[in-house]
Amino acid sequence: MADNKETLNGKIKIIFCDVDETLVVNNEVPKCNLKAIEKLRDKHPNIKFVLATGRPYSLLEKIIREINLDDKANEYSICSSGSVIYENKNKKILYIKEIKRDFYKKLFDFAKKYDVFIFFVGLEYFYFYKPPQSEIERRNFEKAKYKILPDDFDLDSLLNSDDKIIRMVFGKENNYDYLFSVQKELQKIPEFNESLDLFISSGRYLEINSKGVNKGVAVEWLCKHLNIDIKNSMGIGDSDNDVDMIKNVGYGCAVKSAKENLKKISNYICEKDFNEGAVEEVLDKFLLN
Repeated sequence: MADNKETLNGKIKIIFCDVDETLVVNNEVPKCNLKAIEKLRDKHPNIKFVLATGRPYSLLEKIIREINLDDKANEYSICSSGSVIYENKNKKILYIKEIKRDFYKKLFDFAKKYDVFIFFVGLEYFYFYKPPQSEIERRNFEKAKYKILPDDFDLDSLLNSDDKIIRMVFGKENNYDYLFSVQKELQKIPEFNESLDLFISSGRYLEINSKGVNKGVAVEWLCKHLNIDIKNSMGIGDSDNDVDMIKNVGYGCAVKSAKENLKKISNYICEKDFNEGAVEEVLDKFLLN
């Protein structure tokens, strides 16, 4: 596939960038990536830079502030792996699609048969059921908003709370293969396979969305909303939940440590890893130099 900068000269109108294992290191945007984003804004002020992440907005706000896109009109964020699209100004929800309510108990009962922890994703909070200490430490480091559910929590009360629950995640620390096996078991159940989209992110989460909800659909929706031809879009990512995004954008880029299935469908594979400035590499190579 072509990877020279002339290929993209004047063509890119919007960039969709994954966050974890792509843009940030230890929950901060490295200076090299920050400078590259600032240069992009100075040189090409009409190119939009959109974060497309598995995180809910509440866990994205710090990153949005770092790249100077917080509380701004006509700037956008794709959250919860495509379940919600926001305009950053006043956190205005433009698009939302959640799992059907009657699936939560079925998924919860299914998950209890496996060696995974569980969390429900709301618009504001994570709700953890029997999380490992490593997960709590991670969320504390990220300053995430979360609550730990008691063993005998009432699911209906959670679903009826003010914080809208949009999806579920099963977790297993650093065990992609085990999560992949759980994913395959879920897909064997026709009801789940027909109604849910499943994908693994960061090597430790099995994300569960309503059918047809993923980053690929979200980037298509936002491009249409902004009247941008998706052929004029770029995506940067690393994991399974980025596959649909990379498939759908006009030009897809994978960081050095990306999953092989993502690399195979990408137009460009970075020489640098996420912690070495892969986003800077992409912007420099195709849009800044």
